[in-house]
Amino acid sequence: MSNIAFTLCSINYLAQAKTLFESIKQTNADWKFIIGLVDKNDKNTDLSFLECEVIEVEQLAIPGFDKMVKQYTIVELLTSAKPFYFEWLFNKYADAEVVVYFDPDIMIFQPLTKLENSLKQFDIMLTPHYTTPINDTCLPTELHVMQTGIFNLGFIAVKRSANSFNMLAWWQSRLKDQCLIDLSRGLFVDQLWANLIPAYFNKVLIEKYPGYNMAHWNLHERRLEKINGEWFVNGQPLIFYHFSHYSPAHPEAIAGHHNRYNFVTRPDLVEIYEVYKESLIRYHYFDLKKIPCFYLNDEKKKKRKREIETFMRMALPDKLKGRIKSLLGK
Repeated sequence: MSNIAFTLCSINYLAQAKTLFESIKQTNADWKFIIGLVDKNDKNTDLSFLECEVIEVEQLAIPGFDKMVKQYTIVELLTSAKPFYFEWLFNKYADAEVVVYFDPDIMIFQPLTKLENSLKQFDIMLTPHYTTPINDTCLPTELHVMQTGIFNLGFIAVKRSANSFNMLAWWQSRLKDQCLIDLSRGLFVDQLWANLIPAYFNKVLIEKYPGYNMAHWNLHERRLEKINGEWFVNGQPLIFYHFSHYSPAHPEAIAGHHNRYNFVTRPDLVEIYEVYKESLIRYHYFDLKKIPCFYLNDEKKKKRKREIETFMRMALPDKLKGRIKSLLGK
């Protein structure tokens, strides 16, 4: 029996994926790690530094994938592939009991023993963005989470079971054409769909342990400290940290779209972010980020089309709609 961890990214995010892999290798050497590459290495970039299995998305033969490529922006396409990779990995590795997805911008700091034990009782594990109220007007707010998803889908763990396969089939059916960033229609990639998972399926663990998925959005409720070389959150071991929206190009910022804290007001974060920054640079972050994804096409046109569709759904006079459509269509 084996456990599998995987991530999804395009070539320009491989420094993050390599950092994730190294952290898993150091803390969970018995786990198999796979990079799902939602990209095509048409420029023959040297990927030998990754030293792990890479599965390009075309190997999955996702039904209707060409249509998804035409419809989706690259962020939408990446997230739409997630349940298809889960199914593919369970099918390819018949001895895999547990498959876990981590966003590439995550680092693992402890053995995943607690997760393994939890999945002896549960089939699916989700983590909320945060578990205590926010009482200020800084970003991100509770409204942001209500609009984009209660659970952060940078992490989801799934155990082999009929219940899990039913969930994956349902999730695939939704993400084939509804993995959109379109808040006016109540859509935000794969994440808002996950709000329904605890309602539709059994044995779903909503994990509130503070050492899971610590990130900029839950800093108001979590504090880091280092004791004898190991990281703790609110006095409990840090299992994994999510460096979402952090960039070495802007090392002074904890994350884009975040103004609640900075490294002056949160000195407990300085060292862990410095370690992460150094790892990204070591694994060619600045070179890789310049490489455009093979599936990147007509991004502006796709986003403009969504804007037009949003206005067309509004209760506006037809003449005004026509004018807006004309302006946005240029």
